[in-house]
Amino acid sequence: MKKLHTFITLVLFSFISFAQVPQGISYQAVAFTTGGSPVVSGSVGVKISILDNSVSGTVIYEETHSATTNAQGLFNLNIGQGTPSIGIFSAINWALNSKFLKVEVDPTGGTNYTVVGTNQLMSVPYALYAESTNNSGVASATNYAGAKDGVVAVIYTNTNAYGFGHNSAGNPDWYGETLSGNVLGAIATDSAIVVYTNTTAYGFAHNSAGNIDWLSESISGTPLGATASGNSIVVYTSTNAYGFTPSNSAGNLDWLSESISGTPIGVSSNGKNCVVIYTSTNAYGFTNSNSAGNPNWLSESLSGTPIGATSSGDLIIVYTSTNAYGFTRNSVGNPDWLSETISGTIVGTAP
Repeated sequence: MKKLHTFITLVLFSFISFAQVPQGISYQAVAFTTGGSPVVSGSVGVKISILDNSVSGTVIYEETHSATTNAQGLFNLNIGQGTPSIGIFSAINWALNSKFLKVEVDPTGGTNYTVVGTNQLMSVPYALYAESTNNSGVASATNYAGAKDGVVAVIYTNTNAYGFGHNSAGNPDWYGETLSGNVLGAIATDSAIVVYTNTTAYGFAHNSAGNIDWLSESISGTPLGATASGNSIVVYTSTNAYGFTPSNSAGNLDWLSESISGTPIGVSSNGKNCVVIYTSTNAYGFTNSNSAGNPNWLSESLSGTPIGATSSGDLIIVYTSTNAYGFTRNSVGNPDWLSETISGTIVGTAP
């Protein structure tokens, strides 16, 4: 009978290799019985957690796997491709703080996990580090956060952000902003940029008077990531989502927050100012302007856990094994959800 000692030995014989984005991190291990023999063709339940900064740090990502050993007791899994329960793997900022890998297992192949080891990732996955540096903009005076079509550009340090663009008179101008908290990243659209820390999000764009300006928003919880579409930018935590747009009904910069039920497990955008964040129970759609010209959130309860999302034009679809949920703006310009019951197993999406 397999015992816990099997998995202590497993950790000692494990190694990690770094795959190219977006495959994740390849994890390989050999499991042995207490008698020293390999566990042959056995089923093991594995929970993988990535902790931030220390062995007791915040769990920024967690997923589960069901793995099977081969005739030599070897099994493989890809960290980042399991079933997520906390966070989004692609949103991990590998360049910020050290990261620790925590492994938990159930020797019967179930979900009654026991912690068997937590170790620092001594070598940051190079491709993932590059991905987070290029896309998130690690706080550095030499990293830029999105300068698209010459509309606005931002350069930032650990303590300050500096926005550059043309003012209402058509002259170039700088506008500085003092940052609160630890910088986690930045994201840009053609006309707006958001820099976010662990406590605050800072939106940068032109205001109603045509001048470039900053608008900050306090954040509840540490951001898991950010996504953008057209003139809509969303920063999200495990409990809240924050939408930014450069123009509300009065033509001013605006933030709009939304409480989230459950931890986000995916995001989707359509390039037409709409963004959707979804958890295991709900989907939340954000658009930069409703019929009144103001930003808007609209939530939808889901039947079953989402298994994916797709978008086309001004449409976004989130789907479970039994239902599909479409998000768009209706004929009067307001955000709208419409659900559809699905018969059979989804085998693909188009386009």
